[in-house]
Amino acid sequence: MERYSLLILLASFCTVGLYVLFAESLKRISAFTVNLSFNLEPVYSIILAFLFFNEGKELNLSFYIGLAFVMTSVILQTFISIRK
Repeated sequence: MERYSLLILLASFCTVGLYVLFAESLKRISAFTVNLSFNLEPVYSIILAFLFFNEGKELNLSFYIGLAFVMTSVILQTFISIRK
């Protein structure tokens, strides 16, 4: 019984609670900026795998060029959002 109550608590926090926080963030941040941050999740995953699991053997110049493009777009979007 205890396992189910913890599962319900975790599910309600991770779904309902985070959805409410997401909806509140859309009041302050544009939808494009929020979507851009969601799309950065693969980049974060690759960087964490590189740091913690030493998976940098497969990374080549094209990865770093793509990473530079993504990071440049994030920085430019941040500056545009701040200026507005």
